[in-house]
Amino acid sequence: MQKSAPKNISKKITLERLAQDPYPIFEEMIAEAPVCWVPEFSLWMITRRNDVIEILKDAETFTMEPENAQLNPMEDTFGPMMLSLDGPEHKRIREVFSEPFRARQVRLNYQFLVEEIAHQLVDEIAAQKVVDLDKAFSDKLAIYTVVAALGLDIDDVAQFRNWYDDFAAAIGNLSQDPAVRQRGRKTFQKFKAVVLRQIDTLTQTPNRSVLSQIIHHQDDRLTNDQIVSNVALTFFGGVETTSAMLSNTIWSLLNHPKALADVKLNPSRMPVALNEALRWESPVQAAMRFTTRDVTIHGTTIKAGEKIYCMLGAANRDPAFFENPHIFDIYRSNAAKHLSFAYGPHYCFGAPLALLEGEIGLTVLLEKLPHIQLHPDYPTAPYGHEFRAPPTLHVNVHAA
Repeated sequence: MQKSAPKNISKKITLERLAQDPYPIFEEMIAEAPVCWVPEFSLWMITRRNDVIEILKDAETFTMEPENAQLNPMEDTFGPMMLSLDGPEHKRIREVFSEPFRARQVRLNYQFLVEEIAHQLVDEIAAQKVVDLDKAFSDKLAIYTVVAALGLDIDDVAQFRNWYDDFAAAIGNLSQDPAVRQRGRKTFQKFKAVVLRQIDTLTQTPNRSVLSQIIHHQDDRLTNDQIVSNVALTFFGGVETTSAMLSNTIWSLLNHPKALADVKLNPSRMPVALNEALRWESPVQAAMRFTTRDVTIHGTTIKAGEKIYCMLGAANRDPAFFENPHIFDIYRSNAAKHLSFAYGPHYCFGAPLALLEGEIGLTVLLEKLPHIQLHPDYPTAPYGHEFRAPPTLHVNVHAA
């Protein structure tokens, strides 16, 4: 079948419009073009929640493994890893990596670590008048936590932040800029050297870190290349999803005073607020797949080998499942049914750690700094076509 979409919708789908405010376009696509060919990117966009779920849970038909590795920017940057593999090999590696991230174990092992980091960061922020919480809180909490959990040494948080930025640019490189691609690959080599040194250390002197558990896994010993590539993926996801989740939630609450007041009064509502923010402003906007055979969805045929973007940000606002999806509502009963951590065999195994950081970190922030307000001189909002968060988040720390 000829690739097509309603012209008035196709013309609107540009990188800038997706980055600025994709939700009006998503609303039209869900209603009129749920399977939409986007010529500018040479890929299909799928927007309805049920369709996204069906695709993400069917790894045989919709794979992470393209014929050309360069078509998967994560594999092109990190080499073969969990988000470029399917089948038994994916399952084998995932089982080794996901074991230390099970929810109960995460809370047991990292609750006090997250509390300690959050208190330290908030105490530093409290000494200032105006702060960019995206950099001073969200980034640092995410980076310090995931680096400590993995068991890497962190001498310079800015270095890890710069490495993350290079990875994010390479992975979100829809225009396939060769300079961006090459920078991501060079940065990975620097990251790899750090991880290999730590593997040597932990091989001789084990500890309780995630990296040590992976190295000394009783049932399956992964190769160093497998460990490094998947540690890079874990680091990237642990920073990208968590930092954006924190900033998006802060921004959402500060723009909804009643919700903010309720969460301050009832900190037990923080997990629901986090999930609603994840639904309302998904940190990851899309999940990429490739068809292994011709498939037909809603009467439109997608040929074998073509690229699909499951639009998580659109699925999270599908009115067929979420009532009044455009409204940020911390009382929403099905908020936790968002797809921001994906779905199926590639569901984010680091989600328990991210949610723990959000629950503890934001509770500490609001308890110690109850009067923070968005700074009127620094207007901001979530931005990004692939990874979405406020570029800055300046606040008055002690606003009356």
